This record gives sequence, structure tokens and C-alpha cells, in this order.
Amino acid sequence: MSDVVFVVLTVAVFVLLGLLVKGVERL
Repeated sequence: MSDVVFVVLTVAVFVLLGLLVKGVERL
């Protein structure tokens, strides 16, 4: 796996976690 792909996947995971946290806070 290339470093670029790894970085993109890592950023995507953090973004999803951020959206999940915001969604939970709204409840």
C-alpha cells in the first residue's frame, strides 16, 4: 500500500469519527 493511500484512508477515518461525534452531540 502506498503512503498516499494510507494518508487518505486515515484522514477519511478521522472525518467519519468527527461527523459521528457531532451527530451524537446533537441527540
